[in-house]
Amino acid sequence: MTLTQTIPLAWKAFTENKKYLIWIILIEFVFLFVLTQIHLMYFVPSAEAAARAGEIMTQEVQKLAETEIYQLETLLVKNEEFMTAYNELLAYMGFFIISLFAAFAVFRTPLWYISHKSILKKMPWKPVLIKFPLLSLFWFVILVIAFSLYSIGTGSTTTVLPIFSPFWVTILMYIVFLAIFYFSQVSFALIPSQQTFKNTFIYGSRHAKTIIPVFLVNAIITFIVCSLPFNWIATKPLISLAIILIITIPALAFARLHIIVATWQKPQS
Repeated sequence: MTLTQTIPLAWKAFTENKKYLIWIILIEFVFLFVLTQIHLMYFVPSAEAAARAGEIMTQEVQKLAETEIYQLETLLVKNEEFMTAYNELLAYMGFFIISLFAAFAVFRTPLWYISHKSILKKMPWKPVLIKFPLLSLFWFVILVIAFSLYSIGTGSTTTVLPIFSPFWVTILMYIVFLAIFYFSQVSFALIPSQQTFKNTFIYGSRHAKTIIPVFLVNAIITFIVCSLPFNWIATKPLISLAIILIITIPALAFARLHIIVATWQKPQS
């Protein structure tokens, strides 16, 4: 299948199930509110800790010659002020990531169930309710492992967050993270009764010619509709709120249907 086939099919499923849109908007709105609270509780102080650590790192860099830059990590570990800020950053980021995962599992589960039900009318709720949180946990663990390998790949042995990252390692990890995101979307899109880890990688690889273009289009849609409200969020918050409710949330609902359509059509052929 091509985009000229998947987009109309997803649009048809979207327009024929407008009755679900109010529930999608409500769940997404609550999810957004929860994310805002998590952001204020953990991400804002973590940014402050990161800023303090960054200032100290800049001061230490200025003391070193270019040929001695490899000693930076050792010097920073011995700097109590840096390590205090660094440990605060780790703690806040840890709480932020765990809270983010919990909110994701709680609120995305019903959203994916509604998306599945928009296409398959007799969609049982138990498989989604059980499998989606487990899949979310699986991909969360995979991300943690990937980031740990990234830290090791940078040569950082005493700090979890890489201080310096070689260009090739950074590019490689971008590819890895993109692949994780791709296969996670395929796993969420599969019919719950067909969902196994094996099928995720089989369908994601064997039918990549169909699914990858849909994945890329969805990524573009997601980037645009999520970025759009920020143009007015500081000056005209009501306009940003209206954009979120009228454009962003429906567009994200369409993107979920789009990846489901692309994934389902192949297994059923």
